[in-house]
Amino acid sequence: MPPDSDQSTTPKSEPDTDREPAAAATLIRATRWFGWVVLPAGGAWAVAGLTAGSVNVMLLGLLALVFGAFLLFEASSAPARPVAGLATRLALATLITAVGVVIVEPIVGPAIAIGSLIPVVLALPYVDRSTLNRLMAGSMAVGVVALAARRVIPWGDPATEGSAVLLPTSALVIVYSLFVLFLRNASSRLADTASELRAVVEMSRDLSSTLDPQDVGNRLAHHIALAAGADEGAISTWDRDGDRVVTFGYYPPEHIEQLEPDFALDRYPATRAVLLTQRPCVIDVNDPDADRAEVGYLRSVGQRSMIMLPLVARGESIGIVELGSSRSRAFGQRQVELAQLLVREAAVTFDNARLYESLRQQAYRDALTGLANRARFHERVDHALERLRGRSPLHLAVLFIDLDQFKLINDRFGHTVGDRALHVIADRIRATVRPGDTPARLGGDEFAVLLEDVEGLDTANAVSQRLLDVLAEPVELESGEAIVGASIGIAISGPAADTTDVLLRNADIAMYAAKAAGRGQMVHFRPDLLQLASARGELAAMLRGAATRDELQLHFQPIVRLEDGTPTAVEALVRWQPKGDVLHMPAEFMTLAEETGEIVSIGRWVIAEACRLARSWQVRFRRPDLRLHVNLSARQFRDPGLVPLINAALAESGLAPTALTLEIIESTLLTHAEETRGRIAELRRLGVRIAIDDFGTGYSALNSLHAFEVDELKVDRSFVPLEDRDDARVLSEAIVEVGRGLGLEMIAEGIETDAQAAWFRGLGCRLGQGYRYARPMPAADLERYLRRAQRSSGPTERPEPQRQPSRRNTSVAAPASATVRPTTT
Repeated sequence: MPPDSDQSTTPKSEPDTDREPAAAATLIRATRWFGWVVLPAGGAWAVAGLTAGSVNVMLLGLLALVFGAFLLFEASSAPARPVAGLATRLALATLITAVGVVIVEPIVGPAIAIGSLIPVVLALPYVDRSTLNRLMAGSMAVGVVALAARRVIPWGDPATEGSAVLLPTSALVIVYSLFVLFLRNASSRLADTASELRAVVEMSRDLSSTLDPQDVGNRLAHHIALAAGADEGAISTWDRDGDRVVTFGYYPPEHIEQLEPDFALDRYPATRAVLLTQRPCVIDVNDPDADRAEVGYLRSVGQRSMIMLPLVARGESIGIVELGSSRSRAFGQRQVELAQLLVREAAVTFDNARLYESLRQQAYRDALTGLANRARFHERVDHALERLRGRSPLHLAVLFIDLDQFKLINDRFGHTVGDRALHVIADRIRATVRPGDTPARLGGDEFAVLLEDVEGLDTANAVSQRLLDVLAEPVELESGEAIVGASIGIAISGPAADTTDVLLRNADIAMYAAKAAGRGQMVHFRPDLLQLASARGELAAMLRGAATRDELQLHFQPIVRLEDGTPTAVEALVRWQPKGDVLHMPAEFMTLAEETGEIVSIGRWVIAEACRLARSWQVRFRRPDLRLHVNLSARQFRDPGLVPLINAALAESGLAPTALTLEIIESTLLTHAEETRGRIAELRRLGVRIAIDDFGTGYSALNSLHAFEVDELKVDRSFVPLEDRDDARVLSEAIVEVGRGLGLEMIAEGIETDAQAAWFRGLGCRLGQGYRYARPMPAADLERYLRRAQRSSGPTERPEPQRQPSRRNTSVAAPASATVRPTTT
């Protein structure tokens, strides 16, 4: 945890220099206490021996005096030395003194034998296994010598009445004192163990309340540093690719400003060694063998010792824990063991937190584009609204982006290429928005952008216009070039739009208004748009079940021979009139029918009713050659029940399959080419004919028609030449020429004048349809039309109703653009 280059000399807060590691403090206190017990006893024996003229008692007193002085010396100098060495020296000194006492006065041998094991037990918590084994061997030797002393050693004072009582009693007092010391030390160690366990439990409890990696890191550093008696602690992850460690947790947190967020391992080989070997390392400024780079770091931050421990999860080093102290030799074996215990728990916790964060990122990221997903976008808008609420005059804006005609890319190139196109589009959005804005993919071809700290509409307009411009650029794909474009709805936060759901709803409504306005545009949300959307929702609810309530009607528009105007076929067009409501044209409800799935039941009714009526007219007017045209939407065309439905309608009505022509639009033809060819083959096996409607408005090339077994081609009305449109003549001529070259029956749509009819007759187009001959009409009016045509040998007389626009739908209630082909019209 190297310091920041600008703050490497910044002194840290003065640590508590009187604070000692708990284990060392316990042993030092016990040593000091026992020294003050032994020292007076030794003085009393020495005086008693000198007074009584007993050399042995005087020698025992002198031994006790030396031992007591040694204990007090060790207690005073122990803080500067490792606690394991202190425990070893005390045990050895006690055993040596015991041997001396037995040699001087064998009478105390039994007492010494009893107490010979106590020094080893006292050293047990502090020393390693090999040292403990040596001390136990020494203890056994002392016990044997003490028991055999009275028989083996020939000297010693005769057992006078006083000495026979005084010496054993004194020895027992000392042994008892040692035993009491052992109990106190054992109690202290149990308390330390309980404290350690409590530290683990508290750390676990504290960490259970968070899974945020940054928060986890700070809490781990706090608990490990306190438990190990360190002044500071840092937890860092190992960036293997960059050969660096990155600090993500620190204690105390106020000192993190003094640190670099990461540092290269080539500057600190000891740190790298800990990560590679997975072994702890203690660095002390007074250790001549310590790594100089680490020592230099310690001095730069006002510390004198440090312990580094690896974070190991699932057998691999994932990071490192560094604990620093302002005291030299602050970390003995016990501190290392305790720190390792907590670090092992920390590694598991941190690894779980990283895993959780990874899963959370995956859950909050769109897998295809890498942008935020809907859940993350909701969270970001919630946070931004909370940050602004009542504290800022600024606003936030939500841009709802829907790609225009993206479905055609999937239909033309397939979903794999479509996914690559989405990835390119997402990159463009990411590169276009401002730093700090949040782009997201909500699903499918829908995107959104959160703009924070917006002063007004100008900022939202500027970003939206940049997005429209960049998304209108062609997308280069392996299979060719595609032009997508987008429509954008904009919603600004305010008193009436202060929740995420409301903002997204408003932006969504505005986006649909942008599409209805002609696509490739941006529209700001207005309250009246909400009213229109509400009305559209009510319309969708009313449409549900319309076929079963007898609310649907069929109108028919004749298809005639351009040569003489004789009707040869009729096209069925659906209308909807709810009970007590006005008559709705297809553009007002067919898009809703597609979105809600109601198109399936509507299409079922249209096919059955149209077949029934067409067969009745064939019989009534003796026109077995009269043909019926019915439009199929993309959803109907893909419906697995379509072929059985048509077969049943033909059987029930008696209409010959060859008298039925099914019209599909160009984009439906290009959707999933193999599946389309299979469906067309199924229909043709029934005997029905297939026509391509509105040809020339999609993405297909004229020469792609040979790949599909179609029978007829209807030239879209946009290619019907007008007085000021010479380009329409060129295009219509090319379409008719290619169609005839492929052997297709050509039908010109939208003929309104004699000149237009003459133009298509001159191109060799045999059939036509349009207001020049007849408008769509109810079944009863069509019967009168057919009756007049039957009586007339010349061109069919046509009514002269007031002229109405035929190329666009201006109904306010229709949210869909008239350029979108109404299905089952």
